[in-house]
Amino acid sequence: MRNLWIVCLLFIAACSKNNNTETPIPEPTPSGKTPIVFLHGFLASGDTYEKQVKRFSSNGYSLADLYAFDWNSLDFAANNIAKLDAFINDVLAKTGATQVELVGHSAGTRVVQDYTIVHRSKVKHLVLLAGFPPNNQDSTPILNIYSTYDFIATGGKDVIGGTNLKLTDKDHYEVATCRQTFETMYQFFNDGALPTNPEYIAESDIILSGKAGTFGENIFLANTNVEIYKVDPTTGFRIGSQAVKKFLTNSNGYWGPFRAEANTYYEFVVYDNISGSRKIHYYREPFIRSDKLVYLRTFPTGSSIAGLFLSGLPKDDQQSVTAFFGASQAAIAGRDELIIDGNILSNNTFCSKENTTIALFTYDDNKNKNTDLFSIATFASFPFLKGADIYYPTVTPGSISMSLNSRVLKARNWKSATEGVNVMVFE
Repeated sequence: MRNLWIVCLLFIAACSKNNNTETPIPEPTPSGKTPIVFLHGFLASGDTYEKQVKRFSSNGYSLADLYAFDWNSLDFAANNIAKLDAFINDVLAKTGATQVELVGHSAGTRVVQDYTIVHRSKVKHLVLLAGFPPNNQDSTPILNIYSTYDFIATGGKDVIGGTNLKLTDKDHYEVATCRQTFETMYQFFNDGALPTNPEYIAESDIILSGKAGTFGENIFLANTNVEIYKVDPTTGFRIGSQAVKKFLTNSNGYWGPFRAEANTYYEFVVYDNISGSRKIHYYREPFIRSDKLVYLRTFPTGSSIAGLFLSGLPKDDQQSVTAFFGASQAAIAGRDELIIDGNILSNNTFCSKENTTIALFTYDDNKNKNTDLFSIATFASFPFLKGADIYYPTVTPGSISMSLNSRVLKARNWKSATEGVNVMVFE
């Protein structure tokens, strides 16, 4: 009888151990399709293509076929062509392919065209999105997509001899992220065949990964901290005090993989292990599909261009600092509705079509502990960015609410000196 009890206890312990062991996360493998390499534009990063990668992976492409190249768009003197060539050589080695599909957005269209001139044999097709197209196509097939609603790259035109798509209702950023662009790229890469799923589809096993690097400059460091918390969507408060997962980035800034739960809101906290680094709290809408481009931007330190204007964000435990980030579109007055803590920001002061506001920083700029809703001068010199004077007190824990076109996110009113800055991300 005693031996029987021992056997039962051992069986229960084994079952308990198995139930608590996380299922291994498999590495994606190439599908055999021509790999795609995406390049972002000014002040952006590889996550410009987050939705497009999920659309391609919903239509027969493996995540091992899809890559984003990050470059410093604030330093055009950098040797981007050599760096891109090394990146593409690595993609070709990983996939066994001999060519890539090369896609550039905005300022990235200059980079991909310069690269193709030097390394034409490695590029099967060239895609130019809302950028600077040539007058004529040469031996490399070109797909050129632009929009008459683009108030940043206003020189959109057809490429003679190329494949052209003129959009009429997409802002500068949407030209890279919208469904029409995906469908046209898919057809261009696949001999005119239409995708089965024009939008990405849900998965039962949702695997997340990405990179952590500095805003604007895209400098990626080893040992950047990434912490992931579940949050209550009605308040933005954490569910439990402990992170559900913690990572340190590798030498190229990569973090993950992380198995996410469906219909779950997450807060991602990122900070570098260097003096002066601030915590950034990213609040995201629930994920329904695996995503390899979850980027977590840190704030540059030192004398960089991006670092100089971000250094002006308050470090004041009497107030919170919160930013809107449109991951696939700008917020534009007259078309979109952006409301932050009851304040309507989707007007021409903050969200004019000419500015194409992707990121909007809000805080009490004049430190009078009132919401005055003036435009903060720090951001006046940059497209895509705006600042609004809104006061978020931090005397007691509370929620900050933000909605874009009726989609709502909530965040905690973190003390900006002790705990850093909130960024609320709308895919």
